[in-house]
Amino acid sequence: MSKTTLGFLFSGMVYLTIGVTLGVLFFIFPELRTLRLVHTHLNLVGFVIFAIFGIGYHILPRFRGNPLYSERLAWWQLWIANVGLAGMLVTLSLGAYTSFDLLTVCQALFGAILALSFYLFIYNMMRTLIIKKQR
Repeated sequence: MSKTTLGFLFSGMVYLTIGVTLGVLFFIFPELRTLRLVHTHLNLVGFVIFAIFGIGYHILPRFRGNPLYSERLAWWQLWIANVGLAGMLVTLSLGAYTSFDLLTVCQALFGAILALSFYLFIYNMMRTLIIKKQR
């Protein structure tokens, strides 16, 4: 299994652990429920999407019988995705308790960084799946 696949799977497990812990804390400290959007992003993007990326990088090239188009691009995508999501989580957490223009700009910036990582995955997978293996 590649280091990128493992990176996405391990990152996803960390986000799942934090997301589930935050969900439990909602019942202990109801005032934390203002962080519902953070909880949602932790679980859906952090765990579900990162797991899909990791499993996709491992399985989809094998289904097609092609090597991954670019392991280096996948590695960059892992780091860009983590920076984008971590930045979004921090700014969304701050935004749950305060509001100012720079915070909104930072939320949009980190959202765009996360979206860029999604596009990198799409590009890498499309190149892997469409280009036929050379014989």
